[in-house]
Amino acid sequence: MNTSKNKGIWEYSSIYSYKISTHNQITLGEGNTPIERLKFLEIDTGIPTIYAKREDKNPTGSAKDRSISFFFSYLKTKGINEVIIPSSGNTAISAAYYSKLTNITVYLFISDNLSNIKNERLKKALQNNTHIKVIESKRPLSDSIKYSLKNNIELFRGSSSKIAIEGYKSLGEELSLIRADALFIPVSSGTTLVGLSSKINSGCHINIVQNSKINTISKLFDNNFTSEKISLSDSIVARVTERKKTVEDIVNKSKGWGWTIENSEIEKYHELLEKNGIITSFESSMTIAALIKAIKNGYKFKKVILCFTGI
Repeated sequence: MNTSKNKGIWEYSSIYSYKISTHNQITLGEGNTPIERLKFLEIDTGIPTIYAKREDKNPTGSAKDRSISFFFSYLKTKGINEVIIPSSGNTAISAAYYSKLTNITVYLFISDNLSNIKNERLKKALQNNTHIKVIESKRPLSDSIKYSLKNNIELFRGSSSKIAIEGYKSLGEELSLIRADALFIPVSSGTTLVGLSSKINSGCHINIVQNSKINTISKLFDNNFTSEKISLSDSIVARVTERKKTVEDIVNKSKGWGWTIENSEIEKYHELLEKNGIITSFESSMTIAALIKAIKNGYKFKKVILCFTGI
């Protein structure tokens, strides 16, 4: 089922907990995303080396492709032909594209107030795809659970599924090659972090980043912020996450920290990225804001990775 000369996450087949035969390995060439040196930020901060890991350069625009690629491959292996997926945006977009490689019917439960940008990206993903059924909801998660129970259809919750973390192990492998002393990464449910953390190099201090609206985990570390009712970073949505304690333990074990970022800082560094020709998400801008906040709090770094998780 490979559709690209790039083997995608299957270049790392040996690291996964579930074995997927070559025939069932679904890929659009995700993974091995660019690593870009941010020299303008090195000059501003005095840090010798700062890299951006451009997960927004995955085939459908986010790190979710790694997880969804593995999940659809798992479904093929198990002979499952229907699945329900609740999503705040990027997972739905990714699933729509990967479903085109299979005959699996996907019921997408999405928020009825999806941002205009994600709405347009989803519409594009849905073109000529008869296997996707979109259900808009004010409560996509709870409604998807009810639908799953009523119709006895497999439910995929990235925030709790063991399968969901598998594809992100490939990201940990790639990050480890850089041998950085610090990683800054946006976190919602924590699934991406849990997956990559099992493979990232020891000695890398993991710094999670959340916003002033949703800070379920970051506020355990950083209370120096003003709460806001709206955030520019609309991909961080998990007010409750089953992985909260796990993420907290990962951060503590790595001797990292959590950072909470307000809209003014997100906007400031989003403009800085655009000024330097980098068009990406507000979540990506948050990693810069968190790095600056860490420096102001006395942290010193030699080599840093900022994970730009999606557009």
